[in-house]
Amino acid sequence: MKKVLTILLFTGMFMQLLAVNQERDLQAVFLGRFAKFIDWPQKEKDYFIITLIDENPFENLLDNLYKDKTIHKKPIKIRYVTKLEDIKKTDILFITLDNPKEVEKVIAYAQQNSILTISEKRGFAQRGGIIQLNFVMQKTHLVINYDSAVKSNIKISSILLSIAQNVIKGGVQ
Repeated sequence: MKKVLTILLFTGMFMQLLAVNQERDLQAVFLGRFAKFIDWPQKEKDYFIITLIDENPFENLLDNLYKDKTIHKKPIKIRYVTKLEDIKKTDILFITLDNPKEVEKVIAYAQQNSILTISEKRGFAQRGGIIQLNFVMQKTHLVINYDSAVKSNIKISSILLSIAQNVIKGGVQ
């Protein structure tokens, strides 16, 4: 009986770990896929840049996934930073910061520089982030802050808006 319980426990833990890994893989893919549904103001640069600030939950997955790929006809560059001052020019910013004041500063910077902000943190879209990407019962759950996109001078396709579970528009969800 003890062996059976141990096997069930480890099987359950393995399944949870597998689900988390699948969600990470999907998040990595979504970072690039969202770009197909976004229009940015013209920026003079040679690369399409995806930047992660703070922790890197993807390990080397993004580097492998986007190696030799293009977005909007530009090769993709993946950057990892830990401070607001290091963000510089980027198209997509994946935010893993925990400190709400730091998140607020990063969102303000992103809005001033037409950067698409994405995070998995609860309440991210309500605090001004553009896309909150979560998984609920292993299904993708998007919250899009349309008002923040407008403030960022970013246009989101109606296709992406239509698949979001919540769209914040005019301060209302």
